[in-house]
Amino acid sequence: MSIIKAILGLVATVWIAAAVAYSVSAPRSVEAVMDQPNPALGGKSINQQVAETQAQVRSDQCERFTRMAQDAWDRAIEQGTTDRDAANLDELDRQAERYCKP
Repeated sequence: MSIIKAILGLVATVWIAAAVAYSVSAPRSVEAVMDQPNPALGGKSINQQVAETQAQVRSDQCERFTRMAQDAWDRAIEQGTTDRDAANLDELDRQAERYCKP
C-alpha cells in the first residue's frame, strides 16, 4: 500500500512540475508569436499593429481635445465667462496636453 502511495505522490509531483513549467514558458511563446510577421497584417507583427493603432488613437484624441479646448476658450471669451468656466477650461487644457505629449 505504501508503494502505491509513493507512486501516486511521485506522479502528482511530476504533474505539478509539468504544469508550473508550462505556465512559466507559455508567456514567452505568446510573446514570440506576437513579434512574428503576420501576412494578414501586411507583414507587420501583432505588436507593431497594436502600437500603430495606439499611436493613431492617441493622435485622434489629441486632435479632438485640442479642438474642444479651443472651442471652449473661444466660447468663454465671446460670452465673457472665462472666470466662471475656468475649471472646465483648465480640465480641457490638461486633457489636450495629456494626449498630445509623445
